[in-house]
Amino acid sequence: MKKIASVILALTLAFSCFAGCGAASSSKAASASTGTVSSVASADATGEKTIYVIVKVLGNQYWSVLQAGAEKASKDLGCNVVVVGTALESDIEGQLTLLQNAVSAQADGIVIAPLDSVSLDAPITEAYNSGTPVVLVDTVIKSDNYSAALLTNNVEAGKTAAEEMLRRFKDQGYSETEEAQIAIQVGASGSQTINDRVAGFTEYWTANAPAAWTILSDDIKVNEGDISKAVGFCQDFLTTYPNLKGVFGPNNGSTVGFVTGLTEAKRTDVNMVGFDFSSEIETMIRSGEYNVSSVVQRQFNMGYDGVKTALELSNGGTVSEKTIDTGVILVDKDNVDSEEIQSIINP
Repeated sequence: MKKIASVILALTLAFSCFAGCGAASSSKAASASTGTVSSVASADATGEKTIYVIVKVLGNQYWSVLQAGAEKASKDLGCNVVVVGTALESDIEGQLTLLQNAVSAQADGIVIAPLDSVSLDAPITEAYNSGTPVVLVDTVIKSDNYSAALLTNNVEAGKTAAEEMLRRFKDQGYSETEEAQIAIQVGASGSQTINDRVAGFTEYWTANAPAAWTILSDDIKVNEGDISKAVGFCQDFLTTYPNLKGVFGPNNGSTVGFVTGLTEAKRTDVNMVGFDFSSEIETMIRSGEYNVSSVVQRQFNMGYDGVKTALELSNGGTVSEKTIDTGVILVDKDNVDSEEIQSIINP
């Protein structure tokens, strides 16, 4: 069984060496800009295939769980896995370089979570047309030029978040004529995943909430995955809108920004619905002081099944469904320690 070695590689490192090596190899170097390889092994004499897994932000808690799923698949299925990612959600060029590196290395399959659904469309299409199986996880591109996609139905997930926010408003007894506002910030404006969640949230809210309860749709802020910026935006919302009753974070970084801002301001009166399960939102949920829930995805499964699917396709297999909804579940103080939730957040 191969070994998975944690290393850091500069983007200038010649990834093409991996395809020609006769045994597993690794190298350590400072990563000057974006690409950090955390799991490296090249095809060896046993003929094991190599699957590249390109996440959005390496080291981020959400992506670390997906990475763990990919590495578990590597051990279970007997393939090599190379996990790479950028340092910021805004580094689209960095992710493009990582994709090109994977193609140059003649990867047997590529699993990728596109940072931008439009900008990455053409290069992913090119990789797909070259004959390399390309499996999308978490986020889709504009076209259907990929082999398979494992992700959350993000429009429905956004509706789930809005339904939860509306339930909390009603449970607190807000009058339907009382002005109540909801603030939203996002990690990136070009992410189809995030855009779909916001669209689902807005659609459900518009259809079901009283007219006096509104979303600040004209002031949705973009933090570009910068947590300090996300915290600052939360503080701005709290200062600018005296009728702020809720905040919605449709991605992990935005959620962490809202959690930190609300906690620092001790605003236990503001309802929050976020996405994913960071240590920050876990602390907030467990405190019992805040009205908070989080929409949690099954990203471990995305990583595991993404590698499994790419490997099967590289061996000539086919997929029965091109798009697979991996599902979500709401987590709050009442169910955080349940067996079902723990199996998802601590797989």
